[in-house]
Amino acid sequence: MHPLPLPPEYIRTLQPYVPGKPIEETQREYGLKKVVKLASNENPLGPSPKALAAARKSLGEQHRYPDAGAYALRQALCKSLSTPERKLTAGELLLGNGSNELIDLLIRTYTVPGDAIATSQAAFVAYRVCAQAHGTRIVESPLTPDLRFDLPALLELVRKDEGVKIVFIANPNNPTGTHNTESELREFLAGVSKVRGGTIITVLDYAYWEYVTDRGGANSIPDPMKLQAEFPNVVVLRTFSKIYGLAGFRIGYGVGSAELFSFCERIRMPFNLGAPALAAAEAALLDKTYVRQAIRENQQGMKFWKKELERLSIPYWPSQGNFLLVNARKGFGKSGVEVFQECLKVGVIFRPVANYGLHDALRISIGTMAENRFALKALEKVKGTRA
Repeated sequence: MHPLPLPPEYIRTLQPYVPGKPIEETQREYGLKKVVKLASNENPLGPSPKALAAARKSLGEQHRYPDAGAYALRQALCKSLSTPERKLTAGELLLGNGSNELIDLLIRTYTVPGDAIATSQAAFVAYRVCAQAHGTRIVESPLTPDLRFDLPALLELVRKDEGVKIVFIANPNNPTGTHNTESELREFLAGVSKVRGGTIITVLDYAYWEYVTDRGGANSIPDPMKLQAEFPNVVVLRTFSKIYGLAGFRIGYGVGSAELFSFCERIRMPFNLGAPALAAAEAALLDKTYVRQAIRENQQGMKFWKKELERLSIPYWPSQGNFLLVNARKGFGKSGVEVFQECLKVGVIFRPVANYGLHDALRISIGTMAENRFALKALEKVKGTRA
């Protein structure tokens, strides 16, 4: 019997991304009829009705290949993102099968095995997965005591490690929900622009930008488009998976230099976005009423969870996303995984984040108010408290 070939060590040791536990799996395991999932930061309202109608309309043409250049969606994005100060062009957009494909494209285009990406501990795990899959090293700065990116420490890593080609910063970060301010980011970007001739790419991952309420103040989250316009080696990542409710369609986009993206386009697989996804994204982008409704629902749910967590003496970290990270150890005297497992038994799926090194924490996505109330009862049961 011939031995099977082995992949490189960096593939053999790669820990794959683990998605949130599915509702159907939980129902089977625990014999439950009703299960609420608040684990994957999804929009609980579902897709925009206009997006669904557009996707259905495209189904009759599925014997045709989709528009590989995504002309209509690019034009819609240019119109939506352009300002009087800056008119965005189609070449300054990179479209992918979710933001994950864009992360992968950037790493495969601009690093070779042995190079490095730099990010923070407890940053979005896709950065690590995509880098290691390409044989690219990962260097991480520590979190601050309040679970934010330590940008001065991250800048020092970039200066010291000559292999760093790309820096990834999520703002706000997932899973912590914490953010970095405009002054912090500007200081960091100015510093990076002076390292190795300014050739390092900084990726600002703004998946949750539409949910952000803290804008315009001294400690607020800065507008990523303004930063990208000022710093040419910045790439901004955005997605249709969160506020637009199109996670199942898998569509994200990047904003950056047309020259920088031109090389990514050379290795992007043709037809990476299906026609229903393209149609749904274009319609969702134009449905402003739906987006406003989703924002209101999230703000109402965030207010509810903060009030109830405080009532139950369960600490949480401030969040600018559509989720909250809670301190399970201080709130329950248990690890995040233990609270997660106990809640599964009564039909609620939260997200443990031990894979981020946050063993004492648990992430709660904001659901509909009915889902939030149902999930709260699970926490009360674990806590041994009733309203």
